[in-house]
Amino acid sequence: MNYRHHFHAGNFADVMKHVLLLQLLSRLNAKDKPYRYVDTHGGAGKYDLSTSEAQKSGEFLNGIHRLVKLDDSIKRNAPEGVKQYLKIVEDMRAGSGKGAYPGSPWFALEGMRDIDKATIFEMQRDVFQQLYYNIRDKRAGLHERDAYEGLLGVIPPKEKRGLVMIDPPYELERKDFPQLVELLVAAYKKWPTGVFAVWYPIKDRAMIERFEKKMMKTGIRRQLVCEVCVWPDDTPVGLNGCGLLVINPPWKFSQDADEALQWLFPHLRMSENGGHAAVRWLVGE
Repeated sequence: MNYRHHFHAGNFADVMKHVLLLQLLSRLNAKDKPYRYVDTHGGAGKYDLSTSEAQKSGEFLNGIHRLVKLDDSIKRNAPEGVKQYLKIVEDMRAGSGKGAYPGSPWFALEGMRDIDKATIFEMQRDVFQQLYYNIRDKRAGLHERDAYEGLLGVIPPKEKRGLVMIDPPYELERKDFPQLVELLVAAYKKWPTGVFAVWYPIKDRAMIERFEKKMMKTGIRRQLVCEVCVWPDDTPVGLNGCGLLVINPPWKFSQDADEALQWLFPHLRMSENGGHAAVRWLVGE
């Protein structure tokens, strides 16, 4: 996968990640006290799917484009998280053109309340400049910084509760994501009550199983795995599916996530046979 998110913006993996992000925030919103949202790899915050990068890959055609094209009667019966997701995309496109697509910081700020705050990291200079231009919100602090060292400097936040969204460039990770596991262990140690959501690609099932075993050995409790695979595991494509590992998921989030993924799967699947959507506990209480 190319590090530049423009190539992948709006694909099925983005749909899954952004719907679940909104559902996590919705559950955090249920309590009165403010929280902090931390995005470790914020990207540009906003994308244009009509650009050559997006058009070259065409990945959005099997993601957001499929959902937008659904009949209104189908969309009306979607879970709340999916409807909220589609409305945010629609609202952005009303002001920025039909090729516009939000990044995770944009979705998060739309899903948060006025009392909540965001810390957004992006280490690529040119991408950070786009982020700075696109995200103009007094609730958000933008940092041109490597989140692998920056995250530990901002947690625990003064709000004491919140969500960290981690979606690193996986071509810089090795096989079973050792850097990621190390970061999660250190972050959890500093903020054991925080909610941590880690997006990851599924290309090789054996590699994912090794990653899960490593996470189980950390001793961290309450680890929930959300998966959607649009292709069968043995299909030789660039990306068979993706997962979101959530540590300390909010109350009832597991039901929200399962409902959303079961609704999304038949609309995003690429094969008549195989593939799946599932939510399961990797480690319980």
